Amino acid sequence: MLRTRPILFTLAIIVVLALQWEPARGQDDAPHGPATNAEKSVGYWVKQLGNDHFLRREKATKELIKAGTGAIDELVAVIQTGDLEVIERATEVITEIALARPPSDDGGAWEQLSKLAEHGAGRRASRARAAIDEIREHRASQARHALASAGITVGMDEFAIRAISQPRMVVQIDEKWRGDIESLQWLAWLEGVENVRIKGPAVTREVIEQVVEIPDLQTLAIVDGQVDDATLAPLVNMSRIHAIEFRYVDLSDEQGDLIASIPIRVSLNLMGTGISAEKVEAMRDALPGLQIDYRQGGFLGVTCMDNFDVCEINGVLPESAAEEAGLIKGDVIVRIGDAEVKRFKDLQNAINQHLPGDEVEVKFRRGDKIESVRLRLRRFEEK
Repeated sequence: MLRTRPILFTLAIIVVLALQWEPARGQDDAPHGPATNAEKSVGYWVKQLGNDHFLRREKATKELIKAGTGAIDELVAVIQTGDLEVIERATEVITEIALARPPSDDGGAWEQLSKLAEHGAGRRASRARAAIDEIREHRASQARHALASAGITVGMDEFAIRAISQPRMVVQIDEKWRGDIESLQWLAWLEGVENVRIKGPAVTREVIEQVVEIPDLQTLAIVDGQVDDATLAPLVNMSRIHAIEFRYVDLSDEQGDLIASIPIRVSLNLMGTGISAEKVEAMRDALPGLQIDYRQGGFLGVTCMDNFDVCEINGVLPESAAEEAGLIKGDVIVRIGDAEVKRFKDLQNAINQHLPGDEVEVKFRRGDKIESVRLRLRRFEEK
């Protein structure tokens, strides 16, 4: 009885070794025995994606992911010729390689998947499209986290164009941004965000270069910044944008020519920029299809219904010049300085001629009385 123990122990070792050893059947360069240099190459592991043994296929998948971008070309080649199992595994590997790379440098994984999706057929194309959707969704989630960590706000906020604020989904880059240029690469993966506000020290060429890569960008507000021709260059090179507003940004008449070459489709809004009225008129003549809203930058702080032949206040903004002067809802503005006011548009035109800090006289009707007040206009500030 005691003599059988060594025999049983030896048999157990043999069984374990047999379970661990998987011959690479059907492989030209996979003889039984220790792995050769050829077996450790990308080409070898690509071939193993079609191996009969599951564990061997799993090992190949892990090794190719570890190989990274150096494996992409051979993976694409095997997708073109392989069976369904190989297509699935090779596409999975390319996806994992892409997601492990920085957002702006995936070694060509996204480009190759896009080519397969566009020019491939059947399962190859559909699997590539599914991989693209997976990468896009994962990157979008990564982007929001990475941007928030860098001090860039992405979320619902009041977004103003032409001094009219509405709650919208907004990207805001301002003094909270920590200045990490690499973090801006994630902007290209933000989908479903149409509005961007760049403010103060963040108004730089480097920031604008990345902002214009946002896929769904429609409206851009540049606020309280300093710009030169180089700062504006990325805007000129865009394919198109719906609207741009420059607010309290010093611009020269010469820069007006540069701004006129930006491919804006609907509206250009200039508020407190210093561009002359004559230059704005020249821009309007040169761009007859573009709405150009021009304001000197003074702000009263009231809203009125603009479809009536009367300028009746229906709202007064908190901490505005109007609130400080005592104007209230229901007051009817009839004159700003020498300018008669019959409609809200008249009020806007009159205020738009003034700079922040200008003092104006406002005449208004409250009940049956005509009253007047002198007030100092302020800047428009989003709350």
